[in-house]
Amino acid sequence: MDERIERQRKPRKCPVCGCRPVSTVFYGLPACIEDFEEKLDAGDIVIGGCVSEPYIDPAWHCTNCETDIYRKLPKTL
Repeated sequence: MDERIERQRKPRKCPVCGCRPVSTVFYGLPACIEDFEEKLDAGDIVIGGCVSEPYIDPAWHCTNCETDIYRKLPKTL
């Protein structure tokens, strides 16, 4: 099993292959994003599906090496 990669913020480059930029995974209806096609073609976003489970589904994705990057759970007191 691959190690789960977690970050608090979107990384500037992929932690596995070092490529830039890392795409944001978009969940929901694509019609609500202005310039959706351009952002998709540029690799700024990738489609993740209709529903997202925060901290369970990936928040970011490297389109070069296909690495999923997850949002790190906040620390609790």
